[in-house]
Amino acid sequence: MEPPTHFLLEHRIFAIPGAHFRQGDDGQGPVYSIPCEGLDAVVAVPALMREFGIDADHPDRKLIDMAVRGLDYVRRIHPGDSIPKELLDGTASWSVEDHHEFRARWRLHVQLASWVSGDEQVVVDADLLEQIADDPQTNEKLEKAMKRLSWEVSPNEPEAVGLEQGKVRVESLVRELTYIEALRDRFHSMKTISDKLDRFGKLFATSRVVGEEIARVRALYSNPYAEIKALFDDVDAQTSEIRSLVLNYENSVAFIRKCRDHLHAMAMDWEEIMKVWDDAEPTADEVGIRLLRRTYQFLGRRYAPKVEWTIGAMR
Repeated sequence: MEPPTHFLLEHRIFAIPGAHFRQGDDGQGPVYSIPCEGLDAVVAVPALMREFGIDADHPDRKLIDMAVRGLDYVRRIHPGDSIPKELLDGTASWSVEDHHEFRARWRLHVQLASWVSGDEQVVVDADLLEQIADDPQTNEKLEKAMKRLSWEVSPNEPEAVGLEQGKVRVESLVRELTYIEALRDRFHSMKTISDKLDRFGKLFATSRVVGEEIARVRALYSNPYAEIKALFDDVDAQTSEIRSLVLNYENSVAFIRKCRDHLHAMAMDWEEIMKVWDDAEPTADEVGIRLLRRTYQFLGRRYAPKVEWTIGAMR
C-alpha cells in the first residue's frame, strides 16, 4: 500500500466546506476551524478527536496527526489538500526566487574556487558574489576544484563518472541552500524592526511613559533577534567547509533541512508583524504608539518569561 499524498479524511466533520486545521491563537495549539454564520467555531484537535470518537484505530487518526505536524510548514490544511512535501520526502513545499538560487550557487562556487587555492572563503553578500561570478579566473578554479573533489567522492570510479557524481552533489546542495538564502531575505525585516525601534526611542525621548514601553519591547525583542541571527550564523559556519559539505553529503542535507524548517516555522509566525513594520514609518503619535503596543502583545505571548506559582509563594 502506497503512503498517502493527500489529506483524504473520512469522517463527516471533515466534509464541511471551508473547515481547516490551523494553529490556534494565543498558544492554543493546533485547532480545527469550522465556518459558522460568518464566524469560526474553533475546536482544539485533541477535543475534536475525543468528541467525534476518532481514537488510535480510526482510519483518520494518522492523517490528523500528520496534519498537526504539517502546520509546522503551512499555515492552513484543508481536508483534501496535498500533504506538505517536508513530511513526504524532506523537500520544501514553498517557493523561492531565481536570485536566491544565484546566491546559493555562487556561494558554493566561491567556496570551491577558493578551497582549491588553499584559502577557502564564505561569501553571502550578493553584490560581491556577482563580481566574483564575472571573473574568468573563477571558472578556471571551479573546474579544477570539481575534478579534485570528485576524485575524493568516487576514488574508484572513472574520472567522468566521479565528476558527474560530484556535480550532482553540489547541485543538490545548491538547491538546499537556496531556501536558506530565501529565508535570509525574509528575516531582513528583523534588522528593520531594530532600526525603527531606535528611531522610536529618539522620537519619544521626552516621554517617560512611552519610553518605558519602548524599553519593554526592546527587552522582549532582543532574544528572538539574537536567536535568529545565531541560527543563520550556525548554518553558515556548519556549511563553510566545502570538502566536508560534499563528502558528508547526506548529513549536510539533513542539517540544512533542519535549519530551513526551523527558520521557516519562525518566519510564518513573524510574517505578519514583520510586514507591518516594513510598511510603517515611525511617528510620535497614536499610530506609532499602537504599533509599539501591538508588537509588545505579539512578543509577550511568545517570549515573556513564564512565572510558575507555587502554593508556598502564594501564602
